[in-house]
Order: sequence, then structure tokens, then C-alpha cells
Amino acid sequence: MTSVQGLKGTRDFYPKDMQELNFIFNAWKAAAGKFNYQEFDGPMLEPAELWSLKSGAEIPEQMYCFEDKGGKKIAVRPELTPTLARMVAAKQKELQKPIKWFSIARCWRYEAPQSGRLREFFQLNVDCLGAESMAADAEVIANVVEIMRSFGCTESEFYVRLNNRKLITSLILGAGVEKAKLQEASRVIDKKDKLSEKDFILALKDLGVKQEAADNILAILKSEIADIKEDKLDETGKEGYKELMELIGCINAYGIFRYCKIDFSIMRGFDYYTSTVFEVFDKSGEFRALAGGGRYDDLVADFGGEKCPGVGYGMGDVVLGLFLKKLGKMPAAKPEVEYYVAPVNENVARQAIEIAVKLRKKANAEIDITGKSLKKQFEYADSIGAKMIVIVGEKDLKEGKVTIRDMKTGKEEKVVLDLL
Repeated sequence: MTSVQGLKGTRDFYPKDMQELNFIFNAWKAAAGKFNYQEFDGPMLEPAELWSLKSGAEIPEQMYCFEDKGGKKIAVRPELTPTLARMVAAKQKELQKPIKWFSIARCWRYEAPQSGRLREFFQLNVDCLGAESMAADAEVIANVVEIMRSFGCTESEFYVRLNNRKLITSLILGAGVEKAKLQEASRVIDKKDKLSEKDFILALKDLGVKQEAADNILAILKSEIADIKEDKLDETGKEGYKELMELIGCINAYGIFRYCKIDFSIMRGFDYYTSTVFEVFDKSGEFRALAGGGRYDDLVADFGGEKCPGVGYGMGDVVLGLFLKKLGKMPAAKPEVEYYVAPVNENVARQAIEIAVKLRKKANAEIDITGKSLKKQFEYADSIGAKMIVIVGEKDLKEGKVTIRDMKTGKEEKVVLDLL
């Protein structure tokens, strides 16, 4: 017999795994609901150019693509933000602003599977469109902090690293990087955490960035917001500086700045980000980013709509699950079984089914369907965490009763069938 294995980078979700996944999903939905974000979704398949237009170099290279029977190039979605922008552009005049949506999307990227990264994953997207104020940016950041806190994570375990694309672009150009090399230099900066200082400088020099400019960039990335001289910035830099300071003020109003840190090395790889960018990391530095996002003011217009500012983030389930398990914050997966109906023999099997049907009108109930002995049924009920065992016996039924045992205390009582 041929053994067929699952595809590399995918997962089989057994019931235990689904309980853990739903624990994450439920927290995501609860946090989105607290901020009145409405759930949406888009198709798994989209025209491939949806991502090749604005997603930068990395995502198009990782997409699962094929040509359909009509000769159109199709992609399995690697992320959802371009789909969101397309959907908003299609019905922009009908949608009330601000547009506050969230989705839990199943996504695919063809990349090397490793710890915290698979080819198939679920991603929470939380987006607010139609608001230019940094209050919108602060809200989505507050939302991601709310999620982390709902898992019981503290400021000693995670933090949000913030930056502004306009400001850092101005600083990079001011450091001596040629405009033609800006995009490539930005991608090197985004990978700074993975490089030694020596390798970082070498990577910049490989792009043709001069030694002095590379040294200046390294100094900028080590600086604090207080070190920035606003009067030395160009107009774009001044705008970015103002936005960042406004964002800090709004975050302070939420009372969550203790979870945040200004970090000029945060760039984000997507080309559609225009202002705020942020990523969530564990304080230990063991894991890759837990979440990331930013402001994208031009994306809806890029897909045929009118200009509509937007800000949002994505959070994947894979690295988050590893992080929560390491901290012991992933609850033990165990079925919630209220009642286990145990017929003492096959003579009362049909009456036991009728009792299970009645119990299921108010709670969940499982019944023996394999002909186990009463002793084996007790063992099984204990193994699945049943709270109560309803023992269905011939003598009790003649009296119109059943025996219910509390599995925690071991106490038993006779209960009239009509009162179940």
C-alpha cells in the first residue's frame, strides 16, 4: 500500500490541535470585537498581479501561482491586505468611514519551513481605513497590545517596536545614501537584527553605499527619538517626525506606551507602507516577529479606488503558538464534556439514546456506541474529562429514574427522568 505524506510546510490539525487553534482564534475575535471591528473575508484565489504591484520583492517570489484554463495567472493568497484594498476600492462609495474590518485568513507562501514559519498558516488582519489621524494608528496598536494581554502576556514578555517610514527615509537620505539605492538599503536595514554590525556595514557597501554613509546609518539606528534634530530634516522627514510624535501622544493616552519602543531599524518589507510601521516581538528575542503592520495611504487608489488612508497589521498563528507554549500560556487541550451517558447493558441502549437526545437540548453529551462494559465506560468518561456520568440501568428505568455521578466528587444521586 502506498503511503501518502502531507505537503511540506503544512499541518494536520487533530482535535487537540484544533482546540489550541480555536483558543487563539477566540482571543483574536474577542479583541477585534472590543474595538468594534467587523469580520470580512476574501477569496483564496486572486489575480497574481494583486501582489506583484505593491508587495515588494519578497512576496511575489513566495507566491503559489498557476495559470488557469483561461490563461490567467492566478495566485493563492499569501496575505490579505491587497485583497482588502481591492474590496474597498470596488465599493468605496457604499462603505461608511471609518472602515474597521478584521479577518482570520488561511494563507500560503512558498518558503523554507522553519521554526515559527510554515508554508500554510492562519493570519489575523486588523485594518482601519478612511482615517488620516494617528489616532487610527494608535488604535490598531492598542488592539494588538490588547490581544497579547488577553493571553496573559506582560510588558516583560513582549513589546511593540515603532518607526515612521517618512522619518527614516529622510534620515537615510540625509546620511548620504543615494535615492536610487534607497529601496535596497531599506531592505538591508529591515534585516539588521539578523546581521552583525560588520555584516550589516558590508551589506550596505555591497549596494554601493559609501563607508561614511553606512557608518551614519548605523549611528542613526542606535539613536533615540530625543536625538533627532527636527530642524535638520527635509519636509518629508519633518512630516514623519510630527506623525511619530502624535502617535506617541495617542499611545500614551491609551496607557500602553510601556509596551512600546521607538526603533529606527523597523522598516517592514512591503512597499505599500507610507508612514507608521510597527512589529511585535518577544522580549527574549527567541522568536521572529509575532505581528507587524503599518499605514498604507495609497493602496486603495493603487487598485482603482479613490485615495483612502489605511492602517492595519497581521498576526500569524504559527510563531504566536510557539511563543504562548513556551510561556505556558496555551491551555491544556481537553474536551468539555458535560454528560457521559452510560447504559449498563444493551437492553437499555435505546433508552440511553433517548436520554442523550434530551440532555443535548441543554448541554453537550456523549454516549457509548461501542458496547463497552460499564467499567470501561467509566474509564473512558474519566479520560475525556466528563463532568457527570448518567448511569442508565434497568431497575432505575422502571422507577422512571437514572443515577448521575459527579466525576469530581464521586457523589451519586437518583434523578427523575422528567427533571433531566
